[in-house]
This record gives sequence, C-alpha cells and structure tokens, in this order.
Amino acid sequence: MRLAVLGSGSWGSALAVHFGRLGFEVLQWCREEDVASEINLKRENTLFLPGIPYPESVRATTSVAEAAEGADFVISIIPTQYTPPFWKEKRELLSGKPLICASKGIDVKTLKTLSETYAGIFGSKSEYFVLSGPTFALEVAKGLPAAAVIANLSSQRALEVAEVLSSKSFRFYAGNDVLGVELGGALKNVIAIATGIADGMGLGNNARAALITRGLHEIKRLGCAMGAQEKTFYGLSGLGDLVLTCTGELSRNRQFGLALGRGEGGVNGNFVVEGVHTVKAAVKLAKEYSVEMPITEAVYKIVHRGYSPGKVMEELLSRPVKEESL
Repeated sequence: MRLAVLGSGSWGSALAVHFGRLGFEVLQWCREEDVASEINLKRENTLFLPGIPYPESVRATTSVAEAAEGADFVISIIPTQYTPPFWKEKRELLSGKPLICASKGIDVKTLKTLSETYAGIFGSKSEYFVLSGPTFALEVAKGLPAAAVIANLSSQRALEVAEVLSSKSFRFYAGNDVLGVELGGALKNVIAIATGIADGMGLGNNARAALITRGLHEIKRLGCAMGAQEKTFYGLSGLGDLVLTCTGELSRNRQFGLALGRGEGGVNGNFVVEGVHTVKAAVKLAKEYSVEMPITEAVYKIVHRGYSPGKVMEELLSRPVKEESL
C-alpha cells in the first residue's frame, strides 16, 4: 500500500518514518528542495526531525503530483493557515482520494475547521478523515507507544482505515465526530499556552491543574455549541491531547507560553505555534456562539494585545465566585 505524506515538518516526517518502518511505500512531499534532497541522500531530516533515520521505503519529492499519483491514502500535514489555499491549488491532484488530515487548528480568516474547508473545495466530506490525539512527533518517530483517533462521517469507514494503519506501537481508534476531534485538537493548543504562561510565572502545579480542568470545560462548551459530541472531549483527541500538550516539555505551545510567562517573548524558532492563530478564531467563535471562555480570552489578551501576564492572571483570579459547572 502506498501513502502520500504532504508536509515535511516534524509531524509529517514522524508519520512518514513510522509508516515507512511498517512496510508502507511512502512518498513525502517537501516544500523545500534541500529538505527533500537530504531525506533522499542522507536519510534524515535534520531541520525538523534530527537524529531520526529514514527507512528505505520512504522517498521525498517536491512534486505534489508525483506524491499523490497512485497513492491509496493522502495524509495532509500542512500548517492549518496554509492548508485552504494549498488544497484549492491542488484540487485536481487530490480529488477522489481518501485524505487524512493530521493538521490541528482553525482557519482564522473563515473560522472554519478543515473538514468544512475540505467540503467547500472538494464538494463532499465522505473521503475526509481527521487524525488527532496525544502524539508528540519525536516519540512517534522513535517508535514509542502512542494512540490517536481517526474520524470520518462514517463510523465503518473510519474503522476500516484505523485497522489498516494501526500497529503495535501506534494504535488508532475510530470515531464519527469529525468536528469534535478537530476542535479538541485545535483548542487544546490555546490552553497549553495558558498553562505554559502560568508555569513560566512560577504559579505552581495547583494552578496548572486548575487551568487544564477549566480549559477542558471551555473547549467542551464551545464544541457542543458548534454541534460536536460531548463524549469526544473526554477521549484521546480531547482530554488526552490536552493533558499531553499542557504538561509535556516537547509541546511547542507550552514552550511558547513558558517564554511569555518568563518575560522572554514568544520564542518558537523554525516551528509553527498553532495556538497563536487558533486563539484568534476561538475568541471570535466564543462570541458568535455566546460561550464564555475566560482562559482563552486571557491568552488572547497576552499574545495579541500585549497585556502583561501578571495583570491577566490577576483578572482571572478575581472573577466573581460561582457554582462549578461541568
């Protein structure tokens, strides 16, 4: 079976390596010519996934047409804000092929999830699958145990794909709540920035636990208001991904928050911090659906309006006392 992996960042490269080790024929599309050449000649992506050897079953290309031709599945891992124009430009090459989207985020311009974007470009969601869950790229690339969700509008189709792609080290569960899986994967990045800020300020483990718990509540409330299933947010693509991203040192969003909390600014190097974009969309969606999201609003004030973390945290803690809602 042949897989096309569109994207050469750390997550795309980790999936290419993982599936290549399982015996799939993988053709990985890279935007950068030097990255593709290095993968093919040196069997490594030193820019985004250093120290991880590529199996011989993986080959890199800078041609989307070459990658997609003959592929049984296309795995799209383009940064969310660049995905809509990319899919639109490559529509004829990707149309009719099962597409597994492993990007996490919400389009800031349209406030749409990528399944909605996909339907608008390709006319249907039947061949769209979303892959999400608590998965650090480096650990997957190393072959450490992991689990995630693959969702499609058809539970049966999702199960079929999950069975094909699952292995002893990376297990997939099937689901049909595409929207819920997408929102869990996107919004947890915002809460991870918040917990990073709190930890950077030295506010302690109690504060971190409170932010994760109330952050999950915010994600669930908005998701349900938008039509997602509540149970999804207590699963791998919800709570599981939230806990990992808020506590794991490999989390880019957490690291970004830590830098802000320490007064160092948002240092992110070569990597995309998707929560920076997602928080813009989340604040607008919260207003549109009349959902209260104080932690999300706090992150927005710090990241995009220049408020000091100390002032914003003080505002959070001084909110009126009320009964806990779940």
